Amino acid sequence: MAQLFAAALLLRLIALALLAPQRAAQDASAWDFGHEAACLAQSLQRGEGLGDPWGHGTGPSGWLTPPYPALIAGLLSIFGGFGPALALALFSLQALASAGTCLLVVQLGKQLNAPRAGWWGGVIFALYPPSIWNAVAVVWDTSFVALCTCACLVALTRPAAFASAGRVLALGLGWGALALLNPAPLALMPAVLLYLGLSKHDWRARLSSAALLLAGILAVCAPWMLRNARVLGTPNLRPNFGVELRLGNNPDSNGHPVPMKFHPSHVPEELALYRALGERGYAQDSQRRALEWIRAHPAEFAGLSLKRIVYFWIGDSPLTDPRVSAGSGARLDPNAWAKFLSFAALGILGWIGALRWRGPPRERALLLAGLFCFGLAYYVTHVSERYRFPIDPLLALLAAACVLPRFERRGEQRHP
Repeated sequence: MAQLFAAALLLRLIALALLAPQRAAQDASAWDFGHEAACLAQSLQRGEGLGDPWGHGTGPSGWLTPPYPALIAGLLSIFGGFGPALALALFSLQALASAGTCLLVVQLGKQLNAPRAGWWGGVIFALYPPSIWNAVAVVWDTSFVALCTCACLVALTRPAAFASAGRVLALGLGWGALALLNPAPLALMPAVLLYLGLSKHDWRARLSSAALLLAGILAVCAPWMLRNARVLGTPNLRPNFGVELRLGNNPDSNGHPVPMKFHPSHVPEELALYRALGERGYAQDSQRRALEWIRAHPAEFAGLSLKRIVYFWIGDSPLTDPRVSAGSGARLDPNAWAKFLSFAALGILGWIGALRWRGPPRERALLLAGLFCFGLAYYVTHVSERYRFPIDPLLALLAAACVLPRFERRGEQRHP
């Protein structure tokens, strides 16, 4: 275990040294350094509360939940401004989180009675190019969310996870902390409740455990929800769903990860409307515009959703991805192909591994329901490879479970 952690961390630190993304942080503005996360962090560091997500003085915001911007704000106070030193510290912390995730994959495999799949899943995640890239070059909460999602799955599958009310409440508090870090993994909650419902306890105990679990989540998230209700007029953890729906469903949509043609950070008219309506009102107006387009173009919406499902699980190849095809040599870029092929392989093999899972039906239900539920919101809004990353550690475990039997059969044939 220690060797796996050390090797994974060393790989990420080598990538950090070779890529040197901190150089781009020299004299960077908050937006150039880390987009919404850095702008919100700057607002926190100035004592203005969480706000101004694009650096235009727009006031209080709930565009992101506070933990990751708070981390950047703390580093901003230590290093005195955005620059290479802050970037190096942040990427080093993300590298530690990414390397630690490999160990959690191993532990999850053990608890699911698939220790060999767990070990090789940890190895796969250690070598997984998007994992390395997200850790050492992306200013976003991605690596921390993957770590905490995997930790919550480990806690959920412990044999004694539902042995007492205290353990169930602690489990709920952990999932609540994950939701406060990033609400996206809450999409796994139907799978979690299904896993609980299929336990051997009587129905009263299962119902009580479900209530305690949800109460723990609510206890952690309630203060932030109350803040948003008081300041923004909505209790949502992040009130920007309508904006995301609009970004993926408009006359220019093609199903690809979208450019920000309808986003306040890039379009002055949208920013002016955001100022006029406020964050909640702007999100509601964006949702209204998106739904009007969807109702007027149901066939196009269905086609876009199917494309987004494909992009979510397989990715966008360098042959078609508009973000890389602009450069004349992008289609021949080995880095782009390495990212795409590894992303696609993990998605495909992960699903096959879940479908062929050899464990008890309860475990198989958790895995399949988790994969089914996690991407639903993105299928109707818009996709990016980063959005799938919180469950990529689980996919690494499932991919290992998929391919290991084939290698084991070959070994048996060679050594009868």
